[in-house]
Amino acid sequence: MNTLSTDTIVKPRYTLSYGLRLDKGQASEFAHARVPILLPDGSVGNMTLHVMNGTADEIKAQLLDSIDAFFDIYADVYADVSSSTICD
Repeated sequence: MNTLSTDTIVKPRYTLSYGLRLDKGQASEFAHARVPILLPDGSVGNMTLHVMNGTADEIKAQLLDSIDAFFDIYADVYADVSSSTICD
């Protein structure tokens, strides 16, 4: 008898919070202000703002490297996201 599995593997859900702003001129790369954010569960957390200087192409390259590094740091979370499957 051929049956389909009704078991469901539930993927964990996450929220990635970010903001981008491109300003003319140079800003201090050492200023890492922390700003409060309202988390999905209603609690308040903090997020660090990072500064990147250079041409638009240089900033884009730095940003993409930074995103890769972020997911390397959270490799266990990324593995959950990329390897989970849902079976109906």
